[in-house]
Amino acid sequence: MSGAMTPLSLNEIGFYFTRAAVGAGAPFGIGEDLAEASKSLAYLDIDPAAAALPALHGLASGGSSKSLSFDAAADFVHLRGGDGRVLSALYAAPAIADRLSIEAGGRKACRLRLDDTDQPLLIVAAIAAAGIDAARIALSWPPGGGDRVAVELEGDIATIAGLHEADIAAPAPAPVEVVLNGAAGEAVPPPPAATKRLAEGRRRAVEHGVVVDDEAWSGVMGYFGKCLVPTTAQSRDAGAGAGDGLTDND
Repeated sequence: MSGAMTPLSLNEIGFYFTRAAVGAGAPFGIGEDLAEASKSLAYLDIDPAAAALPALHGLASGGSSKSLSFDAAADFVHLRGGDGRVLSALYAAPAIADRLSIEAGGRKACRLRLDDTDQPLLIVAAIAAAGIDAARIALSWPPGGGDRVAVELEGDIATIAGLHEADIAAPAPAPVEVVLNGAAGEAVPPPPAATKRLAEGRRRAVEHGVVVDDEAWSGVMGYFGKCLVPTTAQSRDAGAGAGDGLTDND
């Protein structure tokens, strides 16, 4: 990461990250999911640009797969990729969040396992953004080096252990285990762990903005630029830009 930082508003995260996903090859709805997950990362004091960029690279390069399938095993649900590539977190994250939202309604325990995923932090962020009530959700995965990363989400509180800068900006593809309402104590990350309150993080982001790494932000904006329509007479004739005789500068 560059060390130089850029401040963003939550509205800017919503606008640019949605369209960056489109520039990387995702549909608009997946982009909206990425934007909401990225805001949740900001609430957890995790740079959303640095975290999103590996997943954008994976999708745009063809290294990560959009193909997903849920398979039921004896004691867990398995989210697989359909073509042997690592899972794109841009697609897997909202799928897991939706599945947990359904399972949480039954107040039962549930275990899910994901194949190697290009950015496990987006799975955490999508679940946090879903705001699943009355549930304790634990996630863990092996990082590129060091101890296992472990996260527990319960209500407004997130407890995170084992997360290092490399796991944010340059994650190794990793299988992710997700436990909903597991046994008492099973979900608690090992010490030393940091505890964050999502509401406090959101208040801070609204009041002071979200600071992101310049180099990572440049990468996100590169994908944003890919979804723009070039300003030409032909594009204007086709309906791009302002209407009713106005120009884009009005």
